Amino acid sequence: MIGMAAGVLCTLLLLVSQSHPPAYFSRPGGPGGSPHALNVQAKLEHQEDVYVSVVQSRHALIRKFGPTPEQLETFPNPAKWAKWILWDFFPASFNCPYETERIGVLGDGGKWVCGLSRLVNKPNCVIYSAGISTESSFEAELVRRTKCQVFGFDFSVDKFGPEVEDFAPIRAQTKFFKYGISGKDQPEANPPMRTLQSLMKEHGHAFIDILKVDIEGAEFDTLTSMMQHYKEQNKPLPFGQLQLEIHANEISFAKFLKWWEDLEEAGLRPFWTEPNLLYSNWYRTSPSYTEYSFLNIAGNHAIIRE
Repeated sequence: MIGMAAGVLCTLLLLVSQSHPPAYFSRPGGPGGSPHALNVQAKLEHQEDVYVSVVQSRHALIRKFGPTPEQLETFPNPAKWAKWILWDFFPASFNCPYETERIGVLGDGGKWVCGLSRLVNKPNCVIYSAGISTESSFEAELVRRTKCQVFGFDFSVDKFGPEVEDFAPIRAQTKFFKYGISGKDQPEANPPMRTLQSLMKEHGHAFIDILKVDIEGAEFDTLTSMMQHYKEQNKPLPFGQLQLEIHANEISFAKFLKWWEDLEEAGLRPFWTEPNLLYSNWYRTSPSYTEYSFLNIAGNHAIIRE
């Protein structure tokens, strides 16, 4: 009888111990804590371990098919039956510590954003949108759902798309500038070109909560210039997350790898990706245009702190 009682007691203790979630998912303050009060720092640290493993796998894949980056093509001719394309080496393998949702229309124009709930009531929230064209559902939804001020830049059009311009309350929360975004300041050029860092200084912004960049291939020089600028000052990049369309149709694998690793060194981690299949379908070509969303894990901002 004593042995049976001891066995039952041990079983109950084992079940109780297993019913508690691991510390990784613990809520500070007990069961009544905020739904967002998970241990964000622990989640980020865990994701960084996962990401390091993926980077190691990337280099293993380069050695397998290269064996050096210079020997790899970005999009091999289908006749070669190569078992890779560029994007296979750069999966979006980091997780947003909050909700991830698509802002704007499905298909071309919308973007995937991390933790928008953290920005809904944030004071002095700033959003930069570089590359507007004629579709502004992304910018319009951000205005409707937050108190953020949206700054748009595009030399190819004169204003935001109808999703912003046709609604006075939304339009009032935005500002548009007919500039091109580049890696060099050329204000006297036609069209005038500006760097992101000089635009921030001009508008008096120390930080951008959401940075959207879709500038048809100029993203390589633009982001390189910005990274170099803040690296020289020993400061983290001044934005929380980056929604970026990458146009890789005219860049070598080795140059792309170097640029991507610079993004990683600066603290950017991709948490979402989707190929622009519309472009591939139109032109019957390689899927060289791809959307990525990055979280900046360096510095200190609303999405990476409790």
